[in-house]
Amino acid sequence: KIAFRHPAIFPEQLAQDHILSWSNEGDLVLDPFMGSGTTAVACINTGRNFIGFELDEHYCEIANERIQKAVAEKEVEE
Repeated sequence: KIAFRHPAIFPEQLAQDHILSWSNEGDLVLDPFMGSGTTAVACINTGRNFIGFELDEHYCEIANERIQKAVAEKEVEE
């Protein structure tokens, strides 16, 4: 998986559970340490908007790849 290219990964389900518990559909979620984009993917999957910051260009590329894939999969579902 793409996410495994980051040293501090956590399960998408963990991010999704917290997003569902602490926000509503359409809300804006901020992730100041985006890493490989797990929170962004969880936001896409749960109908939240997302802003993320990441200093490392390599991890930005990984996150971008994951975000594009999640958006494409969501569009297929709809």
